[in-house]
Amino acid sequence: MGDDTSPTAEFRVAAAHYPSPASSHSAHETTATRAPGPGRCPSRYDWSKHMSTIKRLYIDEDKPLKEVMDIMQKEHNFIATARMYKIRLKKWGYSKNVSVRSDEIEPLLKLLNDAGSQGNAETTSNEVKLATGRVVGLDRLAAHLKRKTQRLSATDTRRPSQMSVVQYHQGGNLSPRLLAINSPDIFRISELVFSDVHAYVCGRVMDPTAVNVSNQSIAVITALTAPVFSMIHSARRFLEEDRLEEALALLRLAPTKIKDVIINEPPDSLHCIFMVIVHLLTVSGAERLVKSVRALISYASAMADERSSKWAPQYPLRRILRCLSNLSASEDFALRDMAVHAWRCLLRSQDLALGAPACAETFARWLDLGESGGFDVLPSELLEKMHWEVYRRNVEEFGASHRAAWTQLFYLSELERQKVNARGLPTDKLQRLLEETLYYLQNLPPRQGLAARYNCEANLARIYKKNGQPGLAESCMRAAITTSIERNGQEDPLTLGDILELETWLAEWSEDAKAQELKQWQSAILVNLEKQSIEQSG
Repeated sequence: MGDDTSPTAEFRVAAAHYPSPASSHSAHETTATRAPGPGRCPSRYDWSKHMSTIKRLYIDEDKPLKEVMDIMQKEHNFIATARMYKIRLKKWGYSKNVSVRSDEIEPLLKLLNDAGSQGNAETTSNEVKLATGRVVGLDRLAAHLKRKTQRLSATDTRRPSQMSVVQYHQGGNLSPRLLAINSPDIFRISELVFSDVHAYVCGRVMDPTAVNVSNQSIAVITALTAPVFSMIHSARRFLEEDRLEEALALLRLAPTKIKDVIINEPPDSLHCIFMVIVHLLTVSGAERLVKSVRALISYASAMADERSSKWAPQYPLRRILRCLSNLSASEDFALRDMAVHAWRCLLRSQDLALGAPACAETFARWLDLGESGGFDVLPSELLEKMHWEVYRRNVEEFGASHRAAWTQLFYLSELERQKVNARGLPTDKLQRLLEETLYYLQNLPPRQGLAARYNCEANLARIYKKNGQPGLAESCMRAAITTSIERNGQEDPLTLGDILELETWLAEWSEDAKAQELKQWQSAILVNLEKQSIEQSG
């Protein structure tokens, strides 16, 4: 600590510099109206006698309490402590802090306007008593209401006050009324969405570990949102490959899956909604999907409104969907940018709620944001540094083959993949991370680590293909397709996307027989998806 002084000794030394309560009381809490003696407190009569003088000094002349006390002591021989003054001022209702309830605003505005229209408030009264019992001057009340109505307008410009605050001056002329200028929708809606996102996190138990791929119960927890993730990721892949027909075929299934998310409200429901918007609108050619995204958001908002028996109008998730729907009707790409910022707000709020080191569990959610919105929206350097430390700590504590270790290694490989794709970096480090992760995943019991294994196999296949190794590329992509079927079923959108990708490769390598086989497979899957869409719409 630097010295041997104990906290108790320090307290005693410090206390020696201050008078005891008894000495303080005898020195300051004395007063008199007629030559007061030491130790005498002001009586009720004393306070009543000097009430008008104290009020004039403190309220009318707006002097600080300390100055009022000095004047009263020197000029009126009236002595009392600051605490005594505060208690008495509160009883009298004299306060410099104006507090107005929401239901008082309109009546008080009318009172001020009536006073202002007369040109001189002294014709009625220059003070008003609020519902709290406090008495304030009209000048101060006008200034307070002006600030309050401006704050209300800043949060909801679509509900301006029915009346404006006149710039009231006692004894002066009527000033022009203030004009309420509505801010653009993007600013108003953004503020509401950010506020509701934070309120949603704070008001609900959000446990990112429940949707962590390392969690053994992932199949149960993400049963509602995982199909949405697969569908949206595949639709974007098709759009990037200029396969609009396949992308729209998948999006026709979206309303039913979104409905399940809204009705059941899984822990990552808000994460899922932001992902849908950002993932589909952050791609070349996204303008072709704008109408579909707009319809999905409007549908989700309508579904939330139908839950009025369980969700009040001010329920955060319901309000967020309403705001997104309103914004999507006007500025589609403003919707994308705002959704990115709201998604970041969601993740930061979760990190703050969890605290360190538990916030490391949100790594997968941050990676989803980077995959959808682009690597540059991530705090990438912070994530990389923090999670390499987490990985090394987990290896030391549990061993490299433990779930806690290989999960972090998989996440780090995903972060590296996003960085390589965004910056055009060499793939050597990424390939090494993927191969090392896959080494540990291949020794796991059945049905464990399937999401990580699928991603490692598919990404390694693309690296091998880029490096001119067709045999390894085909082998890894077929392994990824097998893992995808094991994890999600043969008709999952991710499976379809991988089949189409491998078919393109085989055609490029002049493997026509193999390409035709895959073409028939993907055609059968598309037919089944179309049947599902018709059944659901019916």
